[in-house]
Amino acid sequence: MNSNPLELAEQANQICRRPEFQRMLLRYCAHPSELVQAPRLNTEIHPRDQMLLHSLQHHRDADVALSQYFAISLQQHAAAMQIYRCFFDQGDTATQWLDFACGYGRLLRLLSLSLLPEQMWASEIQPDAIAFVQDAFSVRAIPSHLDPEQFQPGRRFDFIWVASLFSHLPDALFRDWMRCLTSLLTPRGVLCFSVRSSDLLAAEADLPASGLRYDRSSELTDLDADVYGTAYASEDYVRDVIAAALGQAHPYRRLRRALAQEQDLYVVCADASVQLAALDGFRRGPWGWLDRRKLDRDGTLHLEGWAASLDDGPVAAIEIRIDDALHECTTSVPRSDVVEALGDTRLLNSGWSFRTTIENPSEPYRIEVSARSAQGELAFIFAGTLSATAES
Repeated sequence: MNSNPLELAEQANQICRRPEFQRMLLRYCAHPSELVQAPRLNTEIHPRDQMLLHSLQHHRDADVALSQYFAISLQQHAAAMQIYRCFFDQGDTATQWLDFACGYGRLLRLLSLSLLPEQMWASEIQPDAIAFVQDAFSVRAIPSHLDPEQFQPGRRFDFIWVASLFSHLPDALFRDWMRCLTSLLTPRGVLCFSVRSSDLLAAEADLPASGLRYDRSSELTDLDADVYGTAYASEDYVRDVIAAALGQAHPYRRLRRALAQEQDLYVVCADASVQLAALDGFRRGPWGWLDRRKLDRDGTLHLEGWAASLDDGPVAAIEIRIDDALHECTTSVPRSDVVEALGDTRLLNSGWSFRTTIENPSEPYRIEVSARSAQGELAFIFAGTLSATAES
């Protein structure tokens, strides 16, 4: 198994460049009518993209890391566009969207299919990241700054999306960036940001009286741990920060575990009179993982994993593609670890196991695994190749 992250990153990019991989991703993005620029899909990943490198270092497997990377990307895109459409007509090309702290464009590569280039702005503190997204996804780029007071883009935005920034900030920067970003909203503007809830803290971890716990460590080792670490926040804390920025009792909506089934999303509008009831129907979509894949020399293929939905509990079906053949199975295997991780007893029987026999097991087979919810939503779980000489 290859252990060099940079070599694995190049292997992952070789997979991304394959037309069949790009066509597969488009099937998960949205209904074709919602993709205004489907031919523009760019799957190139920057070799320093920490989100992919972190997965590669952990799994040591390009297929697994790439599947995790795009599963999160697809879910984030679905969540962001779902919230956006609660307040704006997707056909309104006058809306201006800012992806703040965009990293190397895990969302932007899909957002570039749903919005026109002239609607999209991106901001990031890493110079090579901002240069990459500007070139790869045709967005207008604004360099960020460690000091919120120094971030002055010279314009306002209708929709500001901030994934996995506030979940890394100490108290002072959490408050300062909230004031900064809310001040950049147009009168009809909406801010959506993710927070790692204090509910996720281990039982032995203390939550300070302020409601924010800040630990000086993160996956971005290039940034000063005094300004970027790992933060856990209570809802009371977030409510107070919003009130300090926009006024007491300013309405907001918390969508629990709405980002990759882990971080909460908070939605706040510049106009306090805007109704947030449209968010009542927010869907997180199905989610899952492939724990084991094995192809024996006698042709026996064994796949197992789990899949569930925080919206509905069980999923309707696991869909498995082996080359061009589609198979299905259901969830029924007890998975107490999933219940513990996601905090939902409905997910107990979320495990699944699939076996079949295939011809020529020494040849590489394309394997694709997805989960379909009772509402018909399709979630990407895994894609890769497998032969009788490989096992994970």
